[in-house]
Amino acid sequence: MKSDGEHIPKLWDIAVGCREIPPDIKINQIVGMFQKDSALIALPVVSQGQFCGFITRKTLFFKQLSHKFALELYGNKTVCSLPAEHSLVMDPNLDIHRALKKLLESDPALEIDCFPIVEDGFCRGIVTVSDLMMQISKSQTMLYERVVNLSARLRDEVAMASRIQQELLPVSEFTFNGISICSGIITSSEIGGDFFDYFTFGDNRLGLIIADVSGHGVQAGMVTTAAKASLHTLISMGVTTPSGLLQGMNRAVIATARQTLLMTCLIMLIDVEEKRLSFANAGHNFPYIYRRNVNQLEQLQYCSGFPLGFEPDCCFQEFTIDFNAGDSLFLYTDGLIECMNQHGEDFGYSRLEKLLIEGNNLSPVALKTLLFESVLDFSGSSTVEDDVTAMVVVTQ
Repeated sequence: MKSDGEHIPKLWDIAVGCREIPPDIKINQIVGMFQKDSALIALPVVSQGQFCGFITRKTLFFKQLSHKFALELYGNKTVCSLPAEHSLVMDPNLDIHRALKKLLESDPALEIDCFPIVEDGFCRGIVTVSDLMMQISKSQTMLYERVVNLSARLRDEVAMASRIQQELLPVSEFTFNGISICSGIITSSEIGGDFFDYFTFGDNRLGLIIADVSGHGVQAGMVTTAAKASLHTLISMGVTTPSGLLQGMNRAVIATARQTLLMTCLIMLIDVEEKRLSFANAGHNFPYIYRRNVNQLEQLQYCSGFPLGFEPDCCFQEFTIDFNAGDSLFLYTDGLIECMNQHGEDFGYSRLEKLLIEGNNLSPVALKTLLFESVLDFSGSSTVEDDVTAMVVVTQ
């Protein structure tokens, strides 16, 4: 439904009234009418109340009577004896934009300066081409102003949604029972499709989650918000395993995105007391673990299931490995490794692994900062094409 501010004028809105002439009027009389009234531009020919022709000043003087002796030849004859003129006739209910399209199709050179509007055989008025163009110009100006206002409103709404989404993220730096974490996101749009979070079970278990929606903007933001809300609902309901949490979140993503968007997601659970790490993967990039005791970087290339939102009854295999003092984890989204430079090269796994090895003695904050600076330096830009998210986890 259009608001009053979106009304598009119709031809009858810009038409002017007109004097009618009968078909048996003499041409000399018509010439006299035009000569007497300089503002008169056209005369519709009407027979028994029905429109049957159209005489314009421009056509009469510059075409039909332009030849030598034409007035002497036709002066005492009726208007019907004039050479036939191609006359454009339009419906008064036609809006100005459709009228312009029809005018250009009929007269691309814009030789005519006016045309009649006729409904049910009755001439309702005359529309000048100059008035039509002026009204279209006004309409386009109003449309532009509405677009500008709408764009500003949308920017404000998107900015607000982005702020809300950012507020849903946890603090960048977090510590728990000897574990230090630093995380962050470089977003490619106002509303990103990446998110991360931490959650605890008692005094000895810490959960980590990182996820990436296949898209950006408002819809991706809605999916991430729904996924995070479902995560905390599941935790409050007593679901404590990575695989169980992924299954519950999968249902929430399907309900929100209806299989139009997918979300890769990795959930890891650190048991500080048992020194164990359990995790399940829903199509997400494989995380890294750095083993301090052997100074070795390892990518946890364990089985990865379907992304969330792919199908309703997905099951996610869970794995458990040792996680000893001094070990560190690195979780990330594909925006990091797929970030491209000006030559079309990906940042890639090799550069990432080199940085992780060289920075293994850095604090989580310093390593995360180094990674983000390296990615932006590599891209040669202050912005990225896809969201870049990273999480560094170090245990004492």
